[in-house]
Amino acid sequence: MELKEGKFTIETFAKERGISIQSAINLLSKLKKQGFVLVSGGGKQQRIYTIANTKQEQTNGFYDIINKYSPEKLNSSFKHYTHGNYTVEHAIIDGIRIGDYRTLQATKHLFRHVKNWKRLFDLAKSKNLTREVLELYEEARHEIKCRKMPKRYKL
Repeated sequence: MELKEGKFTIETFAKERGISIQSAINLLSKLKKQGFVLVSGGGKQQRIYTIANTKQEQTNGFYDIINKYSPEKLNSSFKHYTHGNYTVEHAIIDGIRIGDYRTLQATKHLFRHVKNWKRLFDLAKSKNLTREVLELYEEARHEIKCRKMPKRYKL
């Protein structure tokens, strides 16, 4: 089966292939399971299907979370694949470990979305980054409106 690469909605994909919309949904579903299609959008937005001739792997990592929550968007310098639950707390630790200036500036905005302080500090202790997390939090607190950290985590 010859695939034309590009971005499609269900309607445009069905029209181009000359098939019904239900057949297009079935075909896109099969291609997605095989790894040739990435899906974006959904909800109130229309779904966009990105079709490629080679297998694609969905990234769900550091740069996705940074670009979702931070007004400072970063261009990814590497592909970050994660397995399992990758949260804002994990992204803060990874941002500190990357350590360049723009990444740290964008990472500060993630403190507004921390839901589990215990997870953040458990990760920081395992990577020996507790002091760096506290320093970055204090900088973020002066520049950005952030949630208050519980007192038991302050040194």
